[in-house]
Amino acid sequence: MAGRASRKSGADSRCPSCRAPLLAQWVGGVAALQARVDLPPAGDQLPYRIALAASTPDDLVWCLPRRAHGPLRLRWTTGRHPPDCPHQHLTSHHCPPAEPTTLF
Repeated sequence: MAGRASRKSGADSRCPSCRAPLLAQWVGGVAALQARVDLPPAGDQLPYRIALAASTPDDLVWCLPRRAHGPLRLRWTTGRHPPDCPHQHLTSHHCPPAEPTTLF
């Protein structure tokens, strides 16, 4: 019986609820967290200050350097993160509100 293999993470993951493209990966070596962020196009400018302002106290802001070769790797941001960092800065994925539906 042949079937399509499913992926649990990577650049082509999708949210199971809203089907938005996500980047899901474990970040950190000692105290790792699984980060799930919306995956924007490579050319989008997403500065640190805007992501920090859009985050909530329960969200972390992630830095996403895009290298010419190799996989995408999220990095932690801390209070010492440079405010003029040239990489994309992302917050956790939140599904958009669902459209109300009726049963009848």
